[in-house]
Amino acid sequence: MSAPFDNRPGTRAPVTASGSSAIAAGGNVTQALSGAGSFALNIEKADLVFPEACPSAESVDCPPVLTGLPTRAALFVGRDDELDVLNGAPVTPGQASAHVLHGLGGIGKSTLAARWAAEYSRSHAPVWWITASSRAAIEDGLADLATALQPSLKKLLLPEQLGEWGRQWLATHTGWLLVLDNVMSPADVEPLLSRANTGRFLITSRLSTGWRGIAEPVPLGVLSREEAVDLFTRIRGEDPDAGELCEELGHLPLAVAQAAAYCHEADCPAREYLRDLAAHPAPMYAETEEGGDHERTIARIWHVTLDRLAQEPLTVRVLLILAWYASEGIPRTLLAPLGDPPTVRRALRRLAAHSMITLSGDTVTVHRLVQAVSRVEDDSDRHRLPEMIADARTTAMSTLARALPADDIEDPSTWPVMRALLPHVEALAGYAPPETDTPEMARLLTRTGGYMLGANPGFASRALALLQRAEADCVRMYGHESPETVRVRVKLASATRMLFDVGRARPVAEQVLADCLRILGTDHEVTISAQMNALKAAGLAGDRERALELAEEAHACCVRVLGDEAPRTFEARASVAMVVAETGDLARAKSMIDALLADCVRVLGEEHPETLSVRSIAAAFVRQAVFPTGPMDAMAKVVAAAESGADLVTALREVVEQLRGMEPVEMARATEEDVAAAERHLETCLRVLDDGHADTLAARMVLFQTYAATGDERYTERAVRLFTETFMALGEDHPMTGMVLGLFQALYTLAEEMSEGSGPVRTEDTD
Repeated sequence: MSAPFDNRPGTRAPVTASGSSAIAAGGNVTQALSGAGSFALNIEKADLVFPEACPSAESVDCPPVLTGLPTRAALFVGRDDELDVLNGAPVTPGQASAHVLHGLGGIGKSTLAARWAAEYSRSHAPVWWITASSRAAIEDGLADLATALQPSLKKLLLPEQLGEWGRQWLATHTGWLLVLDNVMSPADVEPLLSRANTGRFLITSRLSTGWRGIAEPVPLGVLSREEAVDLFTRIRGEDPDAGELCEELGHLPLAVAQAAAYCHEADCPAREYLRDLAAHPAPMYAETEEGGDHERTIARIWHVTLDRLAQEPLTVRVLLILAWYASEGIPRTLLAPLGDPPTVRRALRRLAAHSMITLSGDTVTVHRLVQAVSRVEDDSDRHRLPEMIADARTTAMSTLARALPADDIEDPSTWPVMRALLPHVEALAGYAPPETDTPEMARLLTRTGGYMLGANPGFASRALALLQRAEADCVRMYGHESPETVRVRVKLASATRMLFDVGRARPVAEQVLADCLRILGTDHEVTISAQMNALKAAGLAGDRERALELAEEAHACCVRVLGDEAPRTFEARASVAMVVAETGDLARAKSMIDALLADCVRVLGEEHPETLSVRSIAAAFVRQAVFPTGPMDAMAKVVAAAESGADLVTALREVVEQLRGMEPVEMARATEEDVAAAERHLETCLRVLDDGHADTLAARMVLFQTYAATGDERYTERAVRLFTETFMALGEDHPMTGMVLGLFQALYTLAEEMSEGSGPVRTEDTD
């Protein structure tokens, strides 16, 4: 076809044709034959376009301002480090810059991308946003970019041709930014990135892997506490409980923003939101602000990811099981019973690749809000059906119970494993309703509570809670007088005593001992434990006669059941010696302890826990000429007063009176060699035992006593530091901490009274 063609309405253009079998047409042609040996055309309508309406991509310049962003993210907090990475990215000649913001759904990837892109658009163009969840979506986005750059192309080119034109434009221009939001697979964007040798790409994706050689990863974590509260406050306003709510939501930006919007619309405080979240998690996780996207609620935000992962059912099941443990430091070995190592490892890899978990060495971390949603039943969500949640909870119990060491949990060699499992046992107990407990759960609670009592007295209150639940489980499953129930009650009695509940400890200990003798008999290890606890409770109450009787019975029972040289037998011997000392026969007690220490070293070795315990007792006896029973009786009253909240000053006055009536005793001064030996002993206890173990505390007190016995001011600073470390090891919540602090306050008051007069004020003078 040749010659000018004018397609304006009402204008008849001249029609000419030249050449063999040429065709010329004017207006509409239904059919045209080109002649013999040629072909036929069926033409209904034809338009001719000016060449400048469809220019090459290279020849088209971008308008000064061309921005296609869905939002400018006006509500934005934090992310300074990530913004610095994007702002400071180097420019490599002949290569487009590409970064991928990756992280958990709801972490704020798109918000950060929109914020940075808006700033970038101030000095660059075009800045274009493409929702890139599929290859088709990327094609549509490129077509839209081509149309924005050259509007006339929309009627001239097919969509795939528009996308190709957009690629050509990016490859031949610079200064642009293309945001590819919510990329599901690196393979979807790699062809586009490979053709660009200028400009910048900013990608957002939940995938954390597969970006090597494609884009520079920029991982996103949750907000800090301060940033999360700031975000909440900007939406809702000031609220004193905003920090606690943000903590409960794991500082996840989407969750914080939705909670703040809900509180703003409902005009409810954060405290009320927290109560509703605890009581009605399913509807609260499904809430969004009025007019918001219900597919962007916390209950739905990870649904698409789980759909992709559900191709392999174990992957989703693993996530549901992990939801019942503490959010950090979950041992990967807990999942070993779920399948062969490659299968379980693949499930973990897939979850990590989609940012649902984080793998770090031998442990797993899960965001606490992912866990919270994964524990909530939802009949409308095929990934969280009630039977799936129940299966995950039961499996979490059984796998954790199986992970317990087979050896005696009182053996320090098992404590590293128990220490790693402890937060997950407590988390599981907090999340799982007691009525769902299985026999494995009851066993798990019992053994963990026992470990806590043995490893650290500071754990006593937490152990008590676990053991009370275990007792209820055993009563429900086995009955009130079953061996399982009695075993738990012995540990409960120990916890009560360790919490210095003097009023309850002794009657509870005696009752449990009577139950053990009746149900289990005299020669049973659990009965021995009950005897040991009862004698300590009697000693705490000041009844040394009963304590000695129980100590001798326990020792005799240990010899019959365990033999002369069992660690438990040595422990019973030490108890006998301690009670003998408390009765005032210190010489005999010293002789007993010296002989026992030699036997412990010979049989168990220098660093066995029982050897360390006996060494602490021996060291405490070294410079003690007598065990003053009068002041000791008075101190028992002080302990009782501290436990009951009675007047400590009055109780301490009695101790002072007892001390004033004693004959002066010459105490041997401690030497530098004594100090060195006590310091080595404490170092060994710290290395072998837990920092808060009772014998470690005893070793600290021995060293404190040794420092004081030197009479040398050079050790004052060390003594003060040691005293502080002792109470840090106990923890501020331990009853003994509060008791001693109250004792110090009372001593200070008493010292003031004494400084004002000639001596302590007698009790009767205070009325």
